[in-house]
Amino acid sequence: WKWFRYDEIFEICKGFYNKKPEENPTGDIPFIGATDSNNGITSMHDLDTIKDTSKTGGEPNASLEQKIFKPNCITVSNNGSVGYAFYQTKEFTCTHDVNPLYIHKKWNKELNIYIAMFLCSLIEKERFRWDYGRKWRPKRMPDSLIKLPVRKIAPNEYEPDWQFMEDYIKSLPYSSCL
Repeated sequence: WKWFRYDEIFEICKGFYNKKPEENPTGDIPFIGATDSNNGITSMHDLDTIKDTSKTGGEPNASLEQKIFKPNCITVSNNGSVGYAFYQTKEFTCTHDVNPLYIHKKWNKELNIYIAMFLCSLIEKERFRWDYGRKWRPKRMPDSLIKLPVRKIAPNEYEPDWQFMEDYIKSLPYSSCL
C-alpha cells in the first residue's frame, strides 16, 4: 500500500450550480447534491430545463457542456454531508457542493463499479476530517491523501493495483448484486 495525493489519482472537477434547476420528476438527468443517501441524487431534471437554467438564476447562461458531467465517476460531497462518495453510471448535473472525480488519464484506466466501490469506501473513511464546517472543496482536495494497494512497476516506482481493487470487491459476499 502507498499514499497518493488525490490529484495523482483523480481529475478533480468542480460542481456547477448555486441555484438548482426546476425539478422535473419525469426527467432523466439526475441532480447530485450534498446528501448522504440515494446515491447522491436529490432530484431529477430534463435537458431543456438544465439548458435554460443559469448558475445564479440570472443571465448570462453557461453552456450545457459546463452543466452536464460525464458518467463513470465518483461524486464526493464537499459541503453538508461532507465526504460521502457515490459512483455515477450515467450523465448528471450537480451542485457546487459536489466534486466529481474521474480517474486521472495518466493511469489509462477506466473506472468500473468494482473499483469505484473500493475507492468510495476509502474516501468515506476520511469523512471525520471534514466535520464541523470544514469544506472539502476542490482547492483542498488535491492535497488530501488516499492510501491504495500498489504494484511495483520499476525500482522505487509503483502504480495503483486496479486489478486487486476490482478482485477484492468481486470477492465479497453479494458483490454480484452491484
